Amino acid sequence: MGEIDQSEQKRFQRIGELLARAISRKAQRETVEAAQRKQPALPENADPIVVFLAQVGEATPKEIRERFGLSRATAYRRLEALVAMGHLTKHGNTRSIRYRLASVTVGTAA
Repeated sequence: MGEIDQSEQKRFQRIGELLARAISRKAQRETVEAAQRKQPALPENADPIVVFLAQVGEATPKEIRERFGLSRATAYRRLEALVAMGHLTKHGNTRSIRYRLASVTVGTAA
């Protein structure tokens, strides 16, 4: 067998990069699909914050405010109402607060 010229080496390298990217995308897709299968079935009229938390798992009040364009006061009222209704649970104190879906959620519009 002879030596592989430089252009052929570049082609093999590019093929390897494309294969690695395809494998990575497939693994990501499988991970997302597995997470979606684990998500609780939410009704069509579920609160958007509940739907968001079902997708991401948990979030800080700031992440929720930024995602939905809410003021600090509005986000606080909505989150506290969802906790009071039993849809969300609040974890942590002060700056480390994170919200997660309650174990049994039937999210309805708030």
